[in-house]
Amino acid sequence: MKKFTKGILLGTLSIVFLAGCSANVSEDDLKANDWTIEPDEEDVPNMIASFSYHVMTINVDVDSIESTATDEWEQMGEDFAKELASEMNFKFEYTLDDDQITLQDTDNEDESNIFDVSEEDDNITFTPIDDESDDDTETIVLESRDSEED
Repeated sequence: MKKFTKGILLGTLSIVFLAGCSANVSEDDLKANDWTIEPDEEDVPNMIASFSYHVMTINVDVDSIESTATDEWEQMGEDFAKELASEMNFKFEYTLDDDQITLQDTDNEDESNIFDVSEEDDNITFTPIDDESDDDTETIVLESRDSEED
């Protein structure tokens, strides 16, 4: 009887472990924190992504922009540009279906992108699904902002 109980317990733990490892990214995972998106290009500032029920909002991370001002006039110009950039936000409606997310531009309903979604450590990766109509779509890595502050 003990072997039978141990076998059931071991089987249950194995199923729980395997289910936990193969879990898809959920809407709750996306909404759990704000995310940093670091672009591949060096001169482009980081972006901050946040998720609500069905909307992904992306803002410029003005804190990631390094100053190159050499005098107070340039500094005033940079401060003004940062203020303008902080007011910019981009909204996308998203639908999450198993391991795919579709991002639809709220300003341009004809423009949408579909990505495979995966999770690794504290990061979530959006890998574009081959779509011949939009060659400039890149892989997006969402890094948890909560883990950056620790």
